[in-house]
Amino acid sequence: MFNKAFLEALRTHFERHGREVIERVARDQPAAYMKICALLVPKELKVEHSASAIKELTDEQLDAAIAAIQEMLAKRAGDDAKVIEGQSEAAPSLPAPVMPTKAS
Repeated sequence: MFNKAFLEALRTHFERHGREVIERVARDQPAAYMKICALLVPKELKVEHSASAIKELTDEQLDAAIAAIQEMLAKRAGDDAKVIEGQSEAAPSLPAPVMPTKAS
């Protein structure tokens, strides 16, 4: 009974303030935000491979899928390939700090 009431109250609070709270925690407490995100990811994820769907595709459908994947990869590589041109300049260094001496 308590569990249900708590979850309902939590849902109501999230519906009213959820997005704002998430944004505030992400901005003000990024470590806590990332911990919450990590806790939401399952520790184990079972992935099953099934080739049956691929076997059902025609050669034309396979060719179209391969072409679409190649186009997506080419576009992604083009988006990431950004070049910044410039020249380095020597920057003056700061003088070594002067340590105060004790007067005796």
